[in-house]
Amino acid sequence: MTVSRRLFAGQLLAAGSTALYGRYVEPLWFDLTFTRIRLPGAPVRRILHISDLHVGDGTPAAALTQAVVMGLATRPDVICLTGDFVSSTIGFDTPALRRILRLCADTAPSLAVMGNHDGGAWLRRHGAHGTSRIIRDLVQESGVEVLHNASTAVAGLRFTGVADLWSGEFRPEQAFFPDRGPNILLCHNPDGKDRLRGYPWDLMLSGHTHGGQVRLGLVPAVWAPVRDRRYLAGLHEWEGRQLFITRGAGSPKHLRFGCRPEVSVLEIAG
Repeated sequence: MTVSRRLFAGQLLAAGSTALYGRYVEPLWFDLTFTRIRLPGAPVRRILHISDLHVGDGTPAAALTQAVVMGLATRPDVICLTGDFVSSTIGFDTPALRRILRLCADTAPSLAVMGNHDGGAWLRRHGAHGTSRIIRDLVQESGVEVLHNASTAVAGLRFTGVADLWSGEFRPEQAFFPDRGPNILLCHNPDGKDRLRGYPWDLMLSGHTHGGQVRLGLVPAVWAPVRDRRYLAGLHEWEGRQLFITRGAGSPKHLRFGCRPEVSVLEIAG
């Protein structure tokens, strides 16, 4: 074999190995992360933050369950689920999603908001339901409190949740009410921060970006369905407030590279 042929064969083998890794290894290699967040006035609490399960699209339900159980083992005080429970409101694995949600609800007080894949105007354009009611009802019936433009107090903390930014159901004016304590905001899409600038919140928890899902060195993220690409994953300061964006537990189309699926544990302290 000539040098050029050997080089081509080596490149072909490397490309094939990379593709196999991105499809069959990394989507199942869950990263349990711990992040300390200072929130003046807040009690010491542990929050389990999970997003973008996308049940029925890519990652097997058994693997997603394993990832959630890994997070539950950290004994959180509160569990926050920030949307995209499914990829479509039609044809998803309903029993699997119910089991995962019940595991959460049976472990600690659990709160949720919807994502763009959970129903609404955006999903209607992609051939599924134009309302998030179906997924909201399923989540609520499974024991998880849905904060659909609403607020609540749990474990000494104030939580506010808003509908997805693209759903046509986004009504922040209905969600907030005056409160002197620190407020943790659940908002699936981190771009929502700009629409929520005038409201009283201190820390926003989001998903949606999948961390970019495919990251190739310095090349811009392949999956980044946001306008503001500065905030794709992790903890960030923004105009005197804080954002935390998790990379998500699911991997739509069963694909990840350089961006492991994440189960996020947040250590809150005043």
